[in-house]
Amino acid sequence: MLRKVSATRYIEPLRADGSVPGIVEADDLGTYVVKLSTWRR
Repeated sequence: MLRKVSATRYIEPLRADGSVPGIVEADDLGTYVVKLSTWRR
């Protein structure tokens, strides 16, 4: 089963593009790589 954690701090992007993977710190004190999307209308 997956644990649910909340991101507490955005540390840095891994590259600068439209769909940007980045490094975040979470409330369990872990560091994660997440894929973020930019929304454009």
